[in-house]
Amino acid sequence: MAYNSTGNSPSRIDNALLSARNIRESTSVGEGGSLWAYNSTNLTTDMAASSFFSNAGDLGMRNGDVLISATYSTESSTGHILVIGMIAYDSTSAASLSTGGTITSTFA
Repeated sequence: MAYNSTGNSPSRIDNALLSARNIRESTSVGEGGSLWAYNSTNLTTDMAASSFFSNAGDLGMRNGDVLISATYSTESSTGHILVIGMIAYDSTSAASLSTGGTITSTFA
């Protein structure tokens, strides 16, 4: 599913709470530390796709920021997935979730 940068962007829910050394001038250094929330019907694989968050730079996201996402595909309990991941820049303005730093809930 496509990302909607105007209708449903991630929201920062803190300001560098996770890092005492937060370099805001660079998207190339993994010095993020802010925490973001994002609710959607997008799957983990969608959010890990290259440049998924097309307006990450405009939002103020940085490499190493943490994103918590509640995703849902149905109203049933098995249609809800919790994703926790780290932001990784793919270009100077767009980012995705790092596949090496993503935790996704699963059902038995």
